Amino acid sequence: MFINKRKQQELIKKQFGRNPLHDSYHYMRKDRIKLIAKYHDEVGEGTVDDITWNDLEMDDVFFRINHTRSYVGEQVLHHRLHCTDAEEAEGFGDTVSFYENNETERVKAEELLMGLGKRNDCYYMPQLIHILAGYEFKFAWAYRILQALLFLFLILGIVLHSSEFMLAFLGVAGINMFIYMREKSQSEHMMDCLYGICSLINVCEKLLNCKCTPDFPGNEVIREDISRLHSIRRMSGSLISKRNYATVDPQGALAMYIMGITLFDLVSFNKIVRTIRGNEKAVMDLYAFAGAVDSGISVASFRKSLPIHCYPNFIDTGTIIADDIYHPLIENAVPNDVSLHSGSMIMGANASGKSTFMKALAVNAILAQSIFTCCGARAEFPKSTVMTSMAVRDDVTTGESYYVREVKYLKRMLDESQKKGCVLYFIDEILKGTNNKERLAASEAVLRYLCKKSGMVIVSTHDSELAERLSDEYEGYHFDSRLTDKGIHFDYRIKSGFGEGTNAIDLLSCYDFPKEVVETARKTLKDQNIA
Repeated sequence: MFINKRKQQELIKKQFGRNPLHDSYHYMRKDRIKLIAKYHDEVGEGTVDDITWNDLEMDDVFFRINHTRSYVGEQVLHHRLHCTDAEEAEGFGDTVSFYENNETERVKAEELLMGLGKRNDCYYMPQLIHILAGYEFKFAWAYRILQALLFLFLILGIVLHSSEFMLAFLGVAGINMFIYMREKSQSEHMMDCLYGICSLINVCEKLLNCKCTPDFPGNEVIREDISRLHSIRRMSGSLISKRNYATVDPQGALAMYIMGITLFDLVSFNKIVRTIRGNEKAVMDLYAFAGAVDSGISVASFRKSLPIHCYPNFIDTGTIIADDIYHPLIENAVPNDVSLHSGSMIMGANASGKSTFMKALAVNAILAQSIFTCCGARAEFPKSTVMTSMAVRDDVTTGESYYVREVKYLKRMLDESQKKGCVLYFIDEILKGTNNKERLAASEAVLRYLCKKSGMVIVSTHDSELAERLSDEYEGYHFDSRLTDKGIHFDYRIKSGFGEGTNAIDLLSCYDFPKEVVETARKTLKDQNIA
């Protein structure tokens, strides 16, 4: 046992600061995103909407950060990334710093959290907790009678050496096992939820008693919640140990048989449910507490895994200032320095880095206000909601065209602009799903409207005419490329000014389009410019 514990601690230390995406089982975990999202779906809060989340591929960002040891930590971290609250994020940053600077406490906390595990059935707990509180086995009184008869017949059979009492014992045992298997099959999710709650209470108590959490005022509330659920602690000890034994036993048959014939689970179930009833909030407080510890350690590991990171500075003006900012999903990314104001228009050649740069800013704006961490040497953002319109696609299932979808994406931005508070709008290639004349008119109107509101607009476009029309309200930036003997070279650096470089036809040549196609395209472009 000592050797196993030591090896576990060594593994914990070794894994801290590693990129989770390099783990061999990463994609197996990624398949479970719907389970992980159930806590966020149940809580129903968050300022990062689904469109922005999907545009920025935040599921992948989540898995890049996810070093959690428990299902609770995964779900709370996933939810946290949906919530942009600068003040709350700064408080969470203190938790992260605690685990960055206290290895002994961190390792102990990770050991305890690993006891919760990541069983698929546990992810339903946030949804089942309220149902569980009103759920009881109807015939618990009969189960207690059967328990008494079981032990009575066993004792009489042994003391009196009576085969009749032993046969009666076996008969009751058979009845009990049948009842246990039937109830277990019908109520398995509820029973798993109950086991999860019992384990959660024990882990939270140990986290506090072992002093492996930051000493924050909120800990007293958690102690009160644990005290409120004290009767569950008494009843749950043997319940969890029997459950663990059934899991560890190679066959599991002996432990399962004992639990079945004694009806121990079913009788304990009703007692614990009665204690939970009316204390659902206390249980969810413990859920959030354990999740905050686990996600705090996860973010500490994320920080260590980055080539460079910083703490954000929140400013009141509509300005973004960043040094060496980069996207967390891109290894060996080219960092950029930038100072953007209320309206910024980014132009440039195809594949030169416009969209990636915008995503890097948007993702870091979310990370700043959710986990108090930015990928860069310096990051200053306004306290804001982040909204995007980037990865627009038509929807075959609803029959919505590309243009209709984009119109809906933009409409939600216009609606948000009517509310109080700063919003960061990131728009990639605005209204490209319609004809040129109407696109220009509509794009100009939308962008002028948003620029007048409280917030910042960062938009990319290839359209020089749109840039010219909006040059009075939007500052220009660009990414460029140059053609070399080896193909097209990109430096992925943002530069001031709108820029005039294009490379669409050069890219055709680089990807071995027929020479006739390339030359015809060049000639047509030249004729248009002359005209």
